[in-house]
Amino acid sequence: MPPDPLRILILEDVPMDAELVEYELGRASVTFDARRVDTRDAFVAQLDDFQPDVILSDYTLPRFDGMAALALARERVPDVPFLIVTGSVNEETAVGCMKAGATDYLLKSNLARIGPAIEGALARVRSRSEKARAEEALRRSEANLRAIFNHSLQAFVLVDRDGRIQALNRTAEHWGARVLGRRIGEGERIEAFIPDAAAAFHDALAGEARTVERCIGDKDGVERWFETTHAPVVDERGQVIGVCLNARDVSERRRAEQALRESEARYRDLFDNASDLVCTTSPEGDFLYVNRAWHDVIGFTDADLAGRRLLDVVHHTCRENYRELQARALAGETVTHAELTLVTVEGAPVTVEGNVSATFRDGVPVMLRGIYRDITERKRIEDQLRRAERLQAAGQLAGGVAHEVNNMMTGVIGFSEFLLRDLEPDDPRQAEVREIIKAGSRAADITRQLLAFTRQQFLRPEVLDVNAVVTGMEKLLRRSLGEEHQLELRLDREIGDIRADQGQLEQVLLNLVLNARDAMAKGGLVTITTAPTGRAEVPTSRDDDLEVPAEQYVQLSVSDTGCGMSPEVQARIFEPFFTTKQVGQGTGLGLSTVYGIVKQSDGFVFADSEVGVGTTFRVYLPLVAERQPDAVHPEATAALRGGSETILVVEDEEMVRTLACRGLREQGYTVLEARHGGEALRHLAEAMRRIDLVISDVVMPEVGGRELGQHLARIEPELPVLYMSGYTGDDVIQRGLLDPGAPFQQKPFTPETLARKVRELLDRRAVAGRRDGGTAGRR
Repeated sequence: MPPDPLRILILEDVPMDAELVEYELGRASVTFDARRVDTRDAFVAQLDDFQPDVILSDYTLPRFDGMAALALARERVPDVPFLIVTGSVNEETAVGCMKAGATDYLLKSNLARIGPAIEGALARVRSRSEKARAEEALRRSEANLRAIFNHSLQAFVLVDRDGRIQALNRTAEHWGARVLGRRIGEGERIEAFIPDAAAAFHDALAGEARTVERCIGDKDGVERWFETTHAPVVDERGQVIGVCLNARDVSERRRAEQALRESEARYRDLFDNASDLVCTTSPEGDFLYVNRAWHDVIGFTDADLAGRRLLDVVHHTCRENYRELQARALAGETVTHAELTLVTVEGAPVTVEGNVSATFRDGVPVMLRGIYRDITERKRIEDQLRRAERLQAAGQLAGGVAHEVNNMMTGVIGFSEFLLRDLEPDDPRQAEVREIIKAGSRAADITRQLLAFTRQQFLRPEVLDVNAVVTGMEKLLRRSLGEEHQLELRLDREIGDIRADQGQLEQVLLNLVLNARDAMAKGGLVTITTAPTGRAEVPTSRDDDLEVPAEQYVQLSVSDTGCGMSPEVQARIFEPFFTTKQVGQGTGLGLSTVYGIVKQSDGFVFADSEVGVGTTFRVYLPLVAERQPDAVHPEATAALRGGSETILVVEDEEMVRTLACRGLREQGYTVLEARHGGEALRHLAEAMRRIDLVISDVVMPEVGGRELGQHLARIEPELPVLYMSGYTGDDVIQRGLLDPGAPFQQKPFTPETLARKVRELLDRRAVAGRRDGGTAGRR
C-alpha cells in the first residue's frame, strides 16, 4: 500500500516560484499534496484546515513575511518543520531564522536541495519527538516504581556494600518501628533491622540471592515470621554495588500451613480408614494420593503408582469413558455415579462407581478427586439377573414356539407316514414323502434344541461313563470332522461316573466337535479330554450360579487349533440364534443347546479362547457315587399290537385329532372324538361304561386337560388318561397344567408311537384289574 502523500503548505506570493518548488519535489520523488497561500489569514486558515506535515515559506512577502509566519507556526503547530525558501539571505538573517525556530533554510537558486532538506527536517522532528516520549516514559516509570516501592506491602531496603541502609520504603519503616520500637532511617546498619542478616548479606555481595524464613520478636515480645530475600544489586558493568533486601510477613501463612497440616492429618486419617476408594490426581491424571482401601482393592503400592496416571490402571475398554469423565470434571461438573473398570496389580478387572470432581484455584483446575465404591460383586449379580431374565424370556418364547410347531409337525410327520404306507413299494413318490418326513423331523429337532437351551427338554438321566460315551462316538466324530481334521482323545480312566441323558450328552459332544471343525476352515487338531475335577477348580465367577453344589466333577473338554474368538464374541456364544457363520451355514442353536443341556444336568460350561490360537470348551458334570449298571441287551422291538377297546380323543387341533383317531382306528380301536374338554364331558356322560381310555391335549379352550382329568378322577378314578402337548412334560408341570407322574405323550409323535403308548396303558390297566379282582376292567 503506497504511503500517504506529504502535506506541504507553501507560503509564496510568486506562483511560478511555488511551481518550481513543486517541480523539484517531484524530481526528488517526494509524494506530496501542496497548497499555496500568500496572506496571513490564508496561512492561519490552512494551518487549521490542511494540517500540514511541512511548511515552506518565502522570507519576504508583500503583505506578510517569513518571520511572522514562523512565529504563528511555532505557536499553533510547534512540531511541524518550518523551512525558509528565499531568493537571497545573508548569514546573519539565516542565523536569526534558525534561532527563531526555523528548521532549515535554502536558496531558491539551489532548490535541488529541497527534497533532502525536507527529509532531514522530518527526521529531526521525529528524533525530538521520540526523545521527548522516552524522557516522559522514563519519568512515568520512575514515578511508578517509586509508588510501588513506597506502597508495597512488602518491606524493601537498599543497602550498600558496607551494610548501611541507602533507602527503604514505608513498609520497612513501619516494621522497623514495630520490631525496634523506633524509627530507622538511611545510614543505619542493616543489623539494626535484621540482627542475623550477615550470612545472607555476604552471599548476596558474592552474587548469590538467598531467601530464608526467620522468626523475629517485636517490641511487645510477640514472635512474627518473615520471609526475607537478599539479592545483589549490580551496576551497568555487572559489578555488585549493594544488596536489595525484600521481606514479607508470613506469620498468617505459617499459622494457616500449620492448621492445614493438622486438617490434612485429620482428613488423611478419615480417608485412609474409609471403606470407599479415594484418590486424587493432577488435572493430567498423575496420582497424588490414594487411600488404604485403594491399595487393598487394586493392590498397587505408593511406589508402584509413582510416575503413573490413573489412566494406566483403567481397563482398556473404559479408557474413552474415563477421558470423558475427566473432561467433564475439569469443565466444572461434579460427575456422579461415574462407572469405571480398573485393573488390579494381578490384572483382574474391578468395577467401581463413584463421584468425580475438580478443585479449582483462581478458575484453573489444580486437582481431580474421585471417591469410588467397589461394585464388582453387585455388577456380577446384576449380570446374573439379566441373563436369567433373558433365559426366562427365551424359555417362554421357546415353549410357545415348541407348542405350535410340535402340533404342526405331528400332522406333517403322521400324515406323511400314512401316505408312505399307502404307496406301493416301487412308487417313486416314496422318496419325496420320506423327504417330507425328514424335514418334519428336522423341524421337531430344532424345537427340542430350543427346549434344551431353556432347560425344558424332557431328559432321561442315567448313570454314565463319560469315557464310554466318547469312545462310542469316536467313529461318528471322525466322519463328521473329515479327512482334513485330526481327532485326539486324552481320556483319564479314573474319572468316575455321572448322571445324565446319554442322548443329550452325545448331542453336547457332537455340537462341540462340529463347532471346532467349523473354526478350522483349513484343517487342524481337535482334542477331547476327560479328567476328574474338584469343586475349587470350577471357575464359578464366570457362570450364572452363585455356588458349586457338588464336591467332585468330571471335566469334559473339547479343544481346537482354529481361529479363536474375540472377547465380544465370547460374551454372546451361548445366546440362541447368535452365530458368526454365513447365512444358511448355521442356526445359532448349537452352543445354546449345549448350554441348556449342561445346565439342566446340573453342570457348567465355559469357553476359553484366544484369537489366532484356538478355543477350548470345558464342561463340568457332577460325579455320582452310583455305579453304572451292566449293559442290558434289549430284545428286538415287539410287534405293534392293536385292540378293540374304546378310546376318547380330546384335541382342539383338528389336524392332530384326525391323525390320532385314524391311527388308532387302523389298530382296531373304537375311537370317539371331542374338540375340547366340555365336549368330552358330554361324551363321558352318554357313554361312561364304554370308554376304556381318554387321550387329552393339555391346553384347550373352555375345559383344559387337567380340569378334565380332575373331573374323571372324581367320577371314574380307575379310568386312565393319557395327556399330550406341544409343550414338554416338565413345562406343563411347572405351569400347573399337569400333575407330576401323569402319563404323557410329547408332540410331535407318529401314529405308531401313540399306538404303542396306548397299548402300554391299556395293558397296565388290565393287569391292575386282574390283581384287584377284575373290578378295574368292568364298565
